[in-house]
Amino acid sequence: MTDERPGRVRRAIAALVYRAQAFTVVGYMGVASFIGVEALIVLLGFTTVLPIAIPFVLIVLGLAYLFRQRLSDSWHGLRARLRRGEAE
Repeated sequence: MTDERPGRVRRAIAALVYRAQAFTVVGYMGVASFIGVEALIVLLGFTTVLPIAIPFVLIVLGLAYLFRQRLSDSWHGLRARLRRGEAE
């Protein structure tokens, strides 16, 4: 029952924490680029009123940013296909 590599669990937990931190940083960057840095500062200042809601608000804003980006990409792809169809 003893593990040959005693630091295996610790390394797995550390890798999970690093990935979660990277996801959080990307989420904050996405939110900041979507609503702007000033609005993000106001939103983070809101933590004194209702601190439990901040992660959920950031997740929703991050998902809105990703949805906006995908919608924009698909819109540009559709317009490019329509232009190619008209040119032929």
